[in-house]
Amino acid sequence: MKLTIISISFSLFITGVIFAQPENGNINYIIKHKWSKKMAAIDYISKSKREHYDYVWGNEPEYEEKAVLMYNSNSYRFEDEEDQSKYVGHSWRSSEYFIYRELENHKTYDVIRMFNKLYVIEDSIKYPKWRVLNDLKEIAGHICMNAQYTDTIKNNSIVAWFALDWPQNFGPEHYGGLPGVILEININNGAKVIRADTIIAAEPNRIIAKPEHKKRVKNITQTEYNQLIIDYIDECKKEERPYFWGLRY
Repeated sequence: MKLTIISISFSLFITGVIFAQPENGNINYIIKHKWSKKMAAIDYISKSKREHYDYVWGNEPEYEEKAVLMYNSNSYRFEDEEDQSKYVGHSWRSSEYFIYRELENHKTYDVIRMFNKLYVIEDSIKYPKWRVLNDLKEIAGHICMNAQYTDTIKNNSIVAWFALDWPQNFGPEHYGGLPGVILEININNGAKVIRADTIIAAEPNRIIAKPEHKKRVKNITQTEYNQLIIDYIDECKKEERPYFWGLRY
């Protein structure tokens, strides 16, 4: 039945029945985390240490968050939503994490808190080298195709699903560079899944503003930011502790 639905939907796409998306709108994402799969993907922790972590944290349930990507033809901005109460049982907001892209100028202006410091990453947009595959599935009313790459910094396998009928190259968090909007990211076979839930049109002339931040920030490039992550993961390897306790997965 699932394959039949996908086949019918893909036929609709080919014949041009699927409607174009608004040029200005919001994509609402659900982010699911599974602790056991995150632990299973780490290869630098010894058996005894892993057994200890499994004993203490192994029964942690899957949990969810929500996030939004606001876009227009010139820019987009991704951020966690403030009220997470419907998803994690209490109201909170993840530490500052704002991904902002100026599409016309091909520039980033990301605001990220890491290691108790607030960083602004200003650089040109850099995309990973995706390997496009040929599987299809429907996400939020769109027929999507998958693509894959390996994040060599965190040693994570990333699978993206991009909309065939929406030829924009952006997506959630820092992911982009595919021939369609990314509506799902799957990291390490379900350890973390970012999936589009709803897509809503916004006012035609809406401006996507750069994220605001406190004055005391450190401006760095993407290369410098990557090196901070590399150094931190090296420390975690020496101490045999999961890196995702201090970094966004």
